Amino acid sequence: MSELYTCTPRKAKEFIIDCVSSGLVPFVQSSPGIGKSSIMREIANEHNLKMIDHRLSTSEPSDLTGLPRFVNGFAEFVPFADLFPVESTPLPEGKDGFMLFMDEFNSASKAVQGASYKLILDRMTGQHRLHERCIITAAGNLATDRAIVNPISTAMQSRLVHIHMVVSFKEWLEDVAIKQNYDPRIISFLSQFESKLMDFRPDHHGKTFASPRTWEFMNRLIKGKEVTEDKAALYAGTITSEIAAEFVQYTKVFASLVPLKVILADPENCAVPADVSLRYATVTTLLEQVSAETFDPICKYIRRFDMSFQILFFRSAMIRQPQLREHPSFALAMSALARYIY
Repeated sequence: MSELYTCTPRKAKEFIIDCVSSGLVPFVQSSPGIGKSSIMREIANEHNLKMIDHRLSTSEPSDLTGLPRFVNGFAEFVPFADLFPVESTPLPEGKDGFMLFMDEFNSASKAVQGASYKLILDRMTGQHRLHERCIITAAGNLATDRAIVNPISTAMQSRLVHIHMVVSFKEWLEDVAIKQNYDPRIISFLSQFESKLMDFRPDHHGKTFASPRTWEFMNRLIKGKEVTEDKAALYAGTITSEIAAEFVQYTKVFASLVPLKVILADPENCAVPADVSLRYATVTTLLEQVSAETFDPICKYIRRFDMSFQILFFRSAMIRQPQLREHPSFALAMSALARYIY
């Protein structure tokens, strides 16, 4: 894949839509755990499509060609109705079409890849044409990442549009962590140590690795709960032992935060933390607590921070609570920050 240009998830999503709009099949490859299938689900939801998620690595060639049956003394191949919407398939209730997503595409055997030629190029399963409102997408891991993959033949290579996706911390923060209300301790930690979002190395010897997927697991484990050292082994089994140990120690700074009631009572004179970790922790915690009622004093307090922290707060607030754009204090803050945020 070294000869290909790479793109971030936002660009990959744009390219996927370009491909399917042109009747082509995009094949997205990336390191494990950075959101290929999530992007496919996003596209399906935004375009009101029923998503059919099929792992090609688990297929037999007959899954793609159909099974034989006899009708009036003649044999014919019958497609799997739950996998392949054909011309006669009715649209699902409330949906405008289908997305046939073939995940783990390059983990399929050569025989299965060969059986998929007709599906990819001719949009046919056996002798049946796919529904005109069915788009096809595919994804897989990179061979260079020691994932279980098989070489794609040159015949198949030319049937696909290849997209090489890489992780982007900024996009993950704005499109995933903030929008999905991740635990502020995770947002704070990774905002300060961006490289710890993804520490995957093909030659790693640990049982797991940090990635957008495993940080999602961490969010589910700790959201609304105390992070304690007695659960370090659990965290280590999620995001690796080294990062888990650092994260557990980092969360201890949250005990030193200025209480919200103190900030609301005197935002222009209460203490502003000098420690960088405490500043990140303060900003991300206030994002959880900000509302139309608290926005004015919190804005006054945040404007006493360094510019980088102000940008983090206001950019995140716009994503999480876009209605705050109408607040009078927001316009005042934007007059100073607009050229950095937009």
